[in-house]
Amino acid sequence: MNEASHVVLGGNGTIGRETIRALVSYGHTPLSVGRRPAVVPGTPSIQADLLDAADTEVALRGADVAYFVPGLPYDSRVWQEQWPVLLNNAIDAALSHGTRLIYFDNVYAYGRATERMTESSASAPASRKGRVRAAALDLLAAAQSRGLHFTIARSADFYGPGAATSVFNTFALDKMARGKRPVWLFDADQPHSLTYTPDIGRGLATLGLADTAPGSVWHLPTAPAMTGREYLQLAGDARPSVMSSATMRFGAVFNAAARETLEMSYQYTAPYVFDSTKFTEAFNVHPTPTEEGVSAALDAALAPIPA
Repeated sequence: MNEASHVVLGGNGTIGRETIRALVSYGHTPLSVGRRPAVVPGTPSIQADLLDAADTEVALRGADVAYFVPGLPYDSRVWQEQWPVLLNNAIDAALSHGTRLIYFDNVYAYGRATERMTESSASAPASRKGRVRAAALDLLAAAQSRGLHFTIARSADFYGPGAATSVFNTFALDKMARGKRPVWLFDADQPHSLTYTPDIGRGLATLGLADTAPGSVWHLPTAPAMTGREYLQLAGDARPSVMSSATMRFGAVFNAAARETLEMSYQYTAPYVFDSTKFTEAFNVHPTPTEEGVSAALDAALAPIPA
């Protein structure tokens, strides 16, 4: 029987791994839940399908806090079909066991933010994926009336060591590691916030261990926004290849991933500035300096793949 007080739903993904590492560093032994055994050494795990309500219910038995951090393919159709199922299963299991739910979110529900993004920014989704995320917030709000204690934790676009689904890792750092020119999307001179994945893990663990108000929203620790050109200069290349929207539109004719990326292009053609001041002031947890984060992520990309 599961007796872990902290359970990470989606423990094998980038954010799940970092959350587990943070909880361990704080002296806890979290349980990892996923389709495969835990990939963080020494972590107990349950193999479960979070799309299955019964599996999710079993996973949360005895849990005081659950961290909802599953990943899905970057496909709007998959998100529309599966995200509500995943979340409803987690909500029902959390209510069944009196578990507090830490819901990891992105900023898609904010849509085309014209000002600095804060916890009080309005929900105004401008994409299919954004509408899925906004609908998820409605599910959580409705569940609060049933007694669910949940906390929403948001990050900006993320990057970090081994962050395979990060745009910055994929288009820039991984290319540099292969000796190729890095790519930035659409406009390398717009400020664009990036959240470092170990900071996300520390932030989620901090919220899980804190007494936060039900339904509260927190922006996880994020360093000041820089331009794409400045990020790449830190990585050692100040001459990025900038992918134009025309090139992306052409690619979208043939490539589903390009179509999904094109939908979110508004995040790269205007200032994308994420403010985490509230979190830093409340918990005295500060973001990793960008220079250190970029260096660590690039070192990880350059490291040889284990045999």
